[in-house]
Amino acid sequence: MSPTDYLAIIKETLIRSPIVQEWTIVNEIALSDRGHFRVRLTLANGDFVEASEFFYIRNDGIEQQRYRYQWMDANQQQLKKRWDNAPHFPNIETFPHHVHVNQENNVLPSQMFGIPQLVTLLEQELSP
Repeated sequence: MSPTDYLAIIKETLIRSPIVQEWTIVNEIALSDRGHFRVRLTLANGDFVEASEFFYIRNDGIEQQRYRYQWMDANQQQLKKRWDNAPHFPNIETFPHHVHVNQENNVLPSQMFGIPQLVTLLEQELSP
């Protein structure tokens, strides 16, 4: 898999998702072995998501080097969840991977995942 292939997978996931109403690419970079994708989403319920992922291609797979996925209400005032791997919670068992839930100081363990998996997770959370 190449960075261009992975970026195509991300875009196809966004196009096909029933919960993604609109999306705008903020930044897109594809080099020989790595890339970056940053996108802003409006979900079908009006919520806002900003997703940013720096990734490497390793052994024909994707490895997220740095990521931040922030899900907020439609007015972008209330945090719903933010997944990231900033190394500022060393006591979390999944360090550096963690999720902020509903507020900055409510931090829980999380796993590393990419934008396609984020969309799947959002679909599950928003399904009736």
